[in-house]
Amino acid sequence: MIVRRLTSDDAADFRALRLRALADHPAAYGSTHADWCDTPVADFAQILDKRDIFGLFPKAGALAGIAAFDRERGGNTRHRAFVTAVYVTPDLRRQDGASLLLDRIAEHARSLGVLQLELHVARNNKAAFECYRRAGYAPFGTSPRAIRCSGKFIDEVLMVRQLDA
Repeated sequence: MIVRRLTSDDAADFRALRLRALADHPAAYGSTHADWCDTPVADFAQILDKRDIFGLFPKAGALAGIAAFDRERGGNTRHRAFVTAVYVTPDLRRQDGASLLLDRIAEHARSLGVLQLELHVARNNKAAFECYRRAGYAPFGTSPRAIRCSGKFIDEVLMVRQLDA
């Protein structure tokens, strides 16, 4: 499998996979399918030009995983970054696809001098929680009622990985 930063050339595939993630797992993300379904490919291309979003590609296949890296911009917080929008197709979840994405983001973060990666995961998403834990993330708190999906509240577990530890 190959992990690389996505470019505007990947916009159509990125759009399709992001919409699939939002449709298949609505309670796992802050955004909804409805938030993004009318967004044209050109807007996704602009997002890819401005943000660090990585994609997972099987050796002979199409985009099968995504993860975004968002660095804090303030002078006193630039040592921190957030991992968001993680999704891997079901066929690659047990083949270390997410781990490869997370490792690539950590490598990218270190190259920029980032010392700490943070993410949020729905408390009821045990598989994702365990994946993040195996990748070196540790829980440090809870955001109660962070997501409201279909009238139900979901807490999020806050996790951190210190890259200089």
